[in-house]
Amino acid sequence: MTEAGPWRIVFFGSTSFSRPALEALAAGPDQVVLVVSPPPAPAGRGRQLRPSTVAALADQLKLPSLAARSVRSLEVIGQIRAVAPDLLVVAAFGGFLPPALLGLGRFPPVNIHPSLLPRHRGPAPVNWSLIRGDREVGVSLIFLEEEMDAGPILSQRSFPVKGESAGVWEERLTLAGAEDLLAVIAGLKAGTVCPRPQAAPATVNPLLRKEDGRVDFQRPAAELAGLINGVDPWPGAQARFKGRSLKLFGAAPADLPRPAQPGEVLGLEGGRLLVAAGQGALALAELQPEGKKRLPAAEFQRGYRPERLESCGN
Repeated sequence: MTEAGPWRIVFFGSTSFSRPALEALAAGPDQVVLVVSPPPAPAGRGRQLRPSTVAALADQLKLPSLAARSVRSLEVIGQIRAVAPDLLVVAAFGGFLPPALLGLGRFPPVNIHPSLLPRHRGPAPVNWSLIRGDREVGVSLIFLEEEMDAGPILSQRSFPVKGESAGVWEERLTLAGAEDLLAVIAGLKAGTVCPRPQAAPATVNPLLRKEDGRVDFQRPAAELAGLINGVDPWPGAQARFKGRSLKLFGAAPADLPRPAQPGEVLGLEGGRLLVAAGQGALALAELQPEGKKRLPAAEFQRGYRPERLESCGN
């Protein structure tokens, strides 16, 4: 059994996915002695330098922080070592920790990863879970090793997919990961956590690209629904309407009510726009014409009277 008193924790994070975990740690019972995040970067139309989400939160919570694009330099490693951490915690930091940091605490660093590892190692795990048609999404807490996302699993929680977007799932999974993080740390202190190796085979995601959002209505509706929900909010699902870009949101597969060509609009069903696909039909909750606001399907139908949507060419 390990010491059950407060631990000194160094937190590594960058994006909004990291926020709930840092908030949970800052609320105790342990002490966040340092927050490491990337330096300010240009953002917005004016391209002014802005701190990362985590750096801004650390400032709000009055936590010591360190801006570092990489944590491999001897100077940065020395600054982290100087605060004598008991544990390192990583949540969407965006960079690899070197071996010198992997062995710094009482245990290897704990990482929050929003997938059911070993499936979907690497970038954009929530997006790819939906794009690949997984029936479940989840969050895994692991010990970090030198190999990407390959460390033993400390806890894992799954949720059934019911048509939500990647953005919705990321928010849910980051909250679940923050809850599980506190339980894992308590278990490490008590000696009750039993790390288990990841079972083979593993899958590794590619980087998500803008062109991954292109919609081809020749594909089966079930595949298209996973794609459309999986690329929301970025890069967004792109089709075309009357030669211009059209974004699609809130997709679900449906039965084809009558024979139709892929892309043919079949009317409204349950408040969604029904569009023929290569197999079955696609039910769309919202659409956004190029340069216009996002519209509910019924409003789009009334205003534009679409007969056909076009695939987005590769």
